[in-house]
Amino acid sequence: MKVLYIHGFNSAGYGEKINHLKKYFGDENVIAPTLPYDPKKAMKQLEFLVEAIKDKDKLLLVGTSLGGFYALYLANKYKVPAVLINPSTDPYNSLKSQVGPQINYKSNEEYIFTEEHLNSLKDYYVPEDKQREIKDLVFVYLDEEDELLDSKKTAEYFGEKGIYTKMFPGGNHRFTHMPELLEDLATKQL
Repeated sequence: MKVLYIHGFNSAGYGEKINHLKKYFGDENVIAPTLPYDPKKAMKQLEFLVEAIKDKDKLLLVGTSLGGFYALYLANKYKVPAVLINPSTDPYNSLKSQVGPQINYKSNEEYIFTEEHLNSLKDYYVPEDKQREIKDLVFVYLDEEDELLDSKKTAEYFGEKGIYTKMFPGGNHRFTHMPELLEDLATKQL
């Protein structure tokens, strides 16, 4: 199985979560690109990767925060399983305060996040009826003490659609329960 890891806003394709995935699935099976900040360019790259992998290997998408939002879109479009970690459900609203100059906290890349970037995120929203159709492909994992996104609202949002949701006590937006997530995921049909 190949794993495509999709990082969140102002992050990059390396770090602790990816190290856990590589240890569990094998280095050679985890693809973790550092994506462009422009949502359209990021999605173009992700779609290219999914299309290149999905017919050759079993594919699992793992997305964090904004990457969780992207992973849900890709799971719906390509009908592949996705793990969403502290996912954003409406980044076109939750990222409004980020419009303006940015510095990526991992890569130190400086750029301007524009209204156009923000609004383009709406193109990747999966309607609720479509989310219900793919509920058996999606697994949501949350840290209860996420300081950026309301984990209880996120749990309700996905739970209403019958999507598997597991919340861990404590933690934060960076998500501190990767070993437990992987242990739980091992019990799922992927």
